[in-house]
Amino acid sequence: MASQSKSEKVKIWIKEYLSEFGEYSGTLEELANLANASPYLIKKALSDLEEEGFLKAESKRGKGLLIVLVSKEEAKEEAEEEKKDTQEVPAVEETKPQPDEKEEKKKKKVSLQDQVLNSLLGKDIIVFLISGTRLEGKLLDFDNFTLSMTAPKGKSLVYKHAIATIIFE
Repeated sequence: MASQSKSEKVKIWIKEYLSEFGEYSGTLEELANLANASPYLIKKALSDLEEEGFLKAESKRGKGLLIVLVSKEEAKEEAEEEKKDTQEVPAVEETKPQPDEKEEKKKKKVSLQDQVLNSLLGKDIIVFLISGTRLEGKLLDFDNFTLSMTAPKGKSLVYKHAIATIIFE
C-alpha cells in the first residue's frame, strides 16, 4: 500500500475539520499550525479543494482567511451555472461586463503595489533598504506591512517602511 503524500494528508485534515466545524476563520499561519503543515501546503490544498468544489476560500490580505464548506446542493448549482455559461457564450465572441461585474471590479480594485508584488511572488528580487543595505532573494509572500523573502542565510522578514527600492526583471 502506497503512503499518502503530505499534501494529501493536509487535504484530508481540512476536509475533516470543515466537516466538523463547517467553516474556518483566521490566518493562514494559524491554520498551518493547527494542521501541523507549512502555509505553502495549506495554500496548495485549499486551491485543490476549491477546484474540486468542496469549499470556498476567501482571502482578505492582512485580515485573515475565511473558508466555508460548500454544500452538495450549492456545488451542483454552481456546476449547472458553469455549464450554462459555457453553452450560452460562444468561445470566439467576447462578452461585455454586466453592470454588476463592473461594480464588483471597482470594489475589488487591487493597488498597484499589490499587483506588482503578486507578479513577483517566487521570483528573484533585489531590495535596497533606506539604510543602504542590499538584500537579494526570492519573494515568498507579503502583506500590508512586510515582505517575506529568502536570503543566503535563511528567510528574511523585511518591513516595507524600511524599503527604498525593489529591483526585478
